[in-house]
Amino acid sequence: MKSLAIIIPPRRIDAPMLMSCLDIWRKKYNLRIFSVDVRNTEEMPIGNLKTHDLQELHSDCFDAIAVMGESGTKEYLWNNTDIISRLQKFDKARKLIAGIGLGSIVLAQAGVLLGKKATIDNSVELVIQLKSYGAIFVPEDVVILKWIITGSGKDVEAFANAVSMWLRTSPQQIIK
Repeated sequence: MKSLAIIIPPRRIDAPMLMSCLDIWRKKYNLRIFSVDVRNTEEMPIGNLKTHDLQELHSDCFDAIAVMGESGTKEYLWNNTDIISRLQKFDKARKLIAGIGLGSIVLAQAGVLLGKKATIDNSVELVIQLKSYGAIFVPEDVVILKWIITGSGKDVEAFANAVSMWLRTSPQQIIK
């Protein structure tokens, strides 16, 4: 069974977005949720999944990583060097990297979207932010490019299904 690491902010979590993704991923994959500050992660009903400290996230233990774009993402995950470093390791290994909503900015900050098409909510501020890291904005709900998936956040189910399909059908390594 493939394994998926999910990164969430410790505060201002978009529970409906996270739960929609978990509903699709829960029975198909080994899931582990990580946060930058587990001690301050809001208590929320995420089934029997415990939130782990980001320091426990090692790319060799997972097939994919997803950064959730929730209202706390900008404050807690943007410009986080630990997350950026981990995303770069997943990218180097050609493992799936996914970001939804504000999580797409974290992928861009890691340099994995440089010169690549990506999506985010179609607000002027966010599009400018995404482009400032060299990504090419496209106004779609989900963009899939090799081992990178971005979602605007408008169709959470389509994003979660795209991640799920990639994990079910993609080979262990994808060559550039």
